[in-house]
Amino acid sequence: MTPSVASPRIAVLDIGKTNLKLLVASEDGWPLETHAIPNIPNTKGPYLTYDLAGLEEWFLDTLAVVSQRHAIGAVIAAAHGCGAVLVDGNTPVLPMMDYDAVSPPAIDQAYARIAPAYDEVFCGISGAMRLGKQLLWQESAYPVEFARARTYLTTAQFFALRLGGRAASEISQLAAQSHIWDLVRHQPSSLMRKRGWDHLLPDRAPAGAVLGTVSEAVARRTGLARSTEILCGVHDSNANLFRYKAAGMADASILSTGTWMIGFQRDLASDKLDARRAMVLNIDVDGENVPSTLIATGREYDLIRRENDAADAAVLAALPSLLAQGTLALPSFVGDDGLFPGAANRGRIIGPPPETPAEWQGLAVLYAAFSANRCLDALGSSKCIVIDGGFAANLPFARCLATLRPSQSVSVSQSRDGTALGAALLWRRFSRTLPVSSVVLEAVTLLGEEGRESRALSTAYQSWIAFSEHSS
Repeated sequence: MTPSVASPRIAVLDIGKTNLKLLVASEDGWPLETHAIPNIPNTKGPYLTYDLAGLEEWFLDTLAVVSQRHAIGAVIAAAHGCGAVLVDGNTPVLPMMDYDAVSPPAIDQAYARIAPAYDEVFCGISGAMRLGKQLLWQESAYPVEFARARTYLTTAQFFALRLGGRAASEISQLAAQSHIWDLVRHQPSSLMRKRGWDHLLPDRAPAGAVLGTVSEAVARRTGLARSTEILCGVHDSNANLFRYKAAGMADASILSTGTWMIGFQRDLASDKLDARRAMVLNIDVDGENVPSTLIATGREYDLIRRENDAADAAVLAALPSLLAQGTLALPSFVGDDGLFPGAANRGRIIGPPPETPAEWQGLAVLYAAFSANRCLDALGSSKCIVIDGGFAANLPFARCLATLRPSQSVSVSQSRDGTALGAALLWRRFSRTLPVSSVVLEAVTLLGEEGRESRALSTAYQSWIAFSEHSS
């Protein structure tokens, strides 16, 4: 089924850590047009920052292009977690900090003393710089500018404001490993209240709620009608998760993949979350708890394979020799422990090193599949599994994961834009009564014949676990 040409469209501003994307979709989630550019941080500011003015210019320019071909009825932004802007009116008082910014040691030490407890915010202080720590750094280093701030907006809601909507907070972004929200008591975190920062958070609105219409200046610049609705935005991976909920697949285990790999599993009790094992709690767009795992698998994959690239067939052909000779990549290749406590920055390769591009990529595939399998074990996954995002296009990864979990069906999304399409489905979601049909999946087949590769892969996985636990 394809949408009617005459029906109104929604434009999604997808602000990822690696790429910026503008996608036009039908209201029931069919993709129509996509534009994308790399998201390059600004290294010339007071800290590593986002070029908000540059991002806005690109989005406005691209909206002007797509509005010539589509009747855009609404615009919504989706953004990664740990990004937010201090504003006065609708203007930033300080540049938006990139969560990869390196904070001064004094800030690290001070934040370690005041950070909220895990059982309040359900994430630790390692990895991406939490919004709470960003606020401490900005207040300490730039008190004059900080004092001018009247509102603190997570990224998607900042862009809604800039386009003409009112200031609002949204639960999936507030709760996305930020340290600014108490996920148990449903209020600003103890850190926010003790530091007197809680007044900066505007009233909450549901993802997809209408915050206004485009401003006259935006309409003039882009050609959008003044009646074009500005929707309250959403956390990117939670947009992806909502897409499956809208398709009647709320019980599936979802792997939302990109720079980060996030595993979602709704039916795990929150007391099963382990702070030491990359386990976090997300809150979805409807305010429901979604236990999750959060690891930087996409980034590690690129670090392991280096600049090597090979066709899927060549990578699949290289896997048996890697498994036979015991070549493994052990965590962690980033400054985050991930699944194994103490593993940060200790990544290494054991066994005979890969020699060909296919072997290097195959090693990265095994690492990613083993990591994903460990996440699914931690989440107690027992039903169908869906791989969405960048790794959905990685056939060797998908087949390895399916082989490691033969009792479960594993499928890959046929769309590479799950985040943006999930955000698109938030438009008019409160009036939708039937599951959408725009989520198209393809079943993944297992590796090899007669179980030989399955046994070799399972043995290698058990070795990887043992070596990783020992190394960490």
